Amino acid sequence: MNIEEKKGIYNNPLLGEYGTPFGAVPYDRITLEHFIPAVEECIRRENEVIEGICDNSDEATFENTIAKFDYAGTELSTVICAFNALINSRSYDEILAVEEKIQHMCTRHHNSISMNDRLFMRIKEVYEADNSHLDKAQKRLLEQTYTSFVRGGANLKGNERERYCELTEKLTALSLKFQENSIKDTDAYTLVVTDAKDLEGLPADVVEAAANTAKENGTEGWTFTLHRPSYLPFITYCRNRGLRKQMYMAHNTIGAKGNSHDNRTIVKEIVNKRLELARLLGYNTYSDYILEERMAQNCDAVFSMLGKLTWSYLPAARKEMDEIVAYAKKSEGEDFNFERWDFAYYSEKLKEEKYSLNDEHVRPYFELNQAIYGAFYLATRLFGVTFKQNHDIPVFNPDVKVWEVYDYDGSFLALLYCDFFARKGKHAGAWMDSIKPQYKDAEGNDHRPHITLSTNYRKPLPGKPTLLNHDEFNTLMHEFGHCMHGILSDVIYPSQCSPNVLWDFVELPSQIMENFSTEEEFLKHFAFHHKTGENISQETLAKIKKASTFKAAYQCVRQVGLGLIDQAWHNISEPFDGDVLEYEQQATAALRLMPVIKETGITPQFRHIMSGGYAAGYYSYKWAEVLDADAYSRFKKEGVLNMKVAQSFRDNILSKGDSEHPMELYIRFRGRRPQIEPLLERDGIETICPHL
Repeated sequence: MNIEEKKGIYNNPLLGEYGTPFGAVPYDRITLEHFIPAVEECIRRENEVIEGICDNSDEATFENTIAKFDYAGTELSTVICAFNALINSRSYDEILAVEEKIQHMCTRHHNSISMNDRLFMRIKEVYEADNSHLDKAQKRLLEQTYTSFVRGGANLKGNERERYCELTEKLTALSLKFQENSIKDTDAYTLVVTDAKDLEGLPADVVEAAANTAKENGTEGWTFTLHRPSYLPFITYCRNRGLRKQMYMAHNTIGAKGNSHDNRTIVKEIVNKRLELARLLGYNTYSDYILEERMAQNCDAVFSMLGKLTWSYLPAARKEMDEIVAYAKKSEGEDFNFERWDFAYYSEKLKEEKYSLNDEHVRPYFELNQAIYGAFYLATRLFGVTFKQNHDIPVFNPDVKVWEVYDYDGSFLALLYCDFFARKGKHAGAWMDSIKPQYKDAEGNDHRPHITLSTNYRKPLPGKPTLLNHDEFNTLMHEFGHCMHGILSDVIYPSQCSPNVLWDFVELPSQIMENFSTEEEFLKHFAFHHKTGENISQETLAKIKKASTFKAAYQCVRQVGLGLIDQAWHNISEPFDGDVLEYEQQATAALRLMPVIKETGITPQFRHIMSGGYAAGYYSYKWAEVLDADAYSRFKKEGVLNMKVAQSFRDNILSKGDSEHPMELYIRFRGRRPQIEPLLERDGIETICPHL
């Protein structure tokens, strides 16, 4: 390394001590140009540690090999996670080239580690030794380290090894391209409305936001986009059926419009290369490869669960659909031809009629700042943790707010970064991520996590509040559950920290928090009208509770359908070269509740499975829903805000990360294996599969 290179490293704010409160990433001093050199240096440092492990002439042990290897990647992990948080704060075009290079560097680095024969032999030496002296966490780390090397191609030789590396690098590139196309195809479409009559039915704040978007774009009238804060209210409330159709078709053909952002060819390449990768490693399908390391363990278990849910929910979903169609025909005439772009509109109208409740009645009670306070109140009440906003922590976007999180004894737990608002180029949906992991180093120092919570709420106009509907509040509670999982992590080894758990367990902490969003005992503490200060009425709470089961069967069948699409793509045993949309439609034919529109599809924009880590694992949401309903039934029995139950959940689930097998942890909390009946009861489903 020459002097200039050394100088660059020393001057890189991502390397070394940050000199910030709580060691926060110094985003105020970071530019895009810092990331690639930082990643290169972190890779060099990790390789140096690995070489030291390999060169050690002492007998391989858990401490000098397994633990040392697990700690080696923490610096690189932080830089990568810091970059991932930054992605959504910059123009996607600006950051794409950097992201591509970093992803390829990391893929090659991972492959070089997996193919390091000297390292693998030392890991294998420890694995095959007498390890009776190790505790549960150590035994699990050893098992998972060894297994990850085997599943990462360590046993491959010659051409097979080369092909494995080629496939992983190509899959990295394809996933990035899929993601890029989805974002750009979403950003490319706008609907410009110039006649005020076409706005009939839309809430005033949605209209105002559309006018502001038009003004920003230099156009007259009102501009609507495919981003969730714009699309969902439009498809739900707009009276103009023709415009609803336009928006629906634009949204449901993302990645499938036949333009430069079309993902269908990429989908084929991804699933075929995943199949080849699985075959190379000795598995019949990619799903077989993935599920081996999940709670489900195999495809039979996944299909069994999805089948049981279908048997129980599909009859109820058909009744729900019949009711919505009947309502639409009653409103528009018996000759009305109900289409998919009518579903959100008429189901919302029906909900309003059945329960005397609509989103606009609820929104004033869920102002964003109050909703945040509500989430914090729940964490304090259940787990004893408190939150203190810090205005001095550098952030990756001006919209981001940061809170310090403290335990009941005053000890520091975490930093929580919250990025609530939608913007161009930002990934769709909502998610939690970690910038820094929690772990305890060899000296016993507890490194506390830095957590991010991201949503896509509509950014308020000047002088206006952000008001959430109940679904949006549910989303906040869901992601906050993920955050609490990360915040309360209490493990030794970095790779075991929460929420680094098996994919079909990771949604339990998030989904269990959603249960509280309909509980009066919780809502009465923060759900105040943003203008009058009036507490949300018991009558409204009762309506929210009652309406919470509205379309529950439909939503379940939809999730089962997404799980089946995922499994269809990853259970192929021969390369696929058919029609992507047609294949998807065949996979869900038995669940169809509305006529199919052949031009539309989910797969070309299904980032969860094509670029988001849920490949062959989307069933996890329903799997975890069974767990969360069953787990929450203990709260319902012993007290919704019962601190004793909450402490047990913290001690046995949230704090443990992946230090023990999740089923053992669950049984320890619940006292038994999970049962499906609480989920059926919560959703108001009376039809129970006899084989459950």
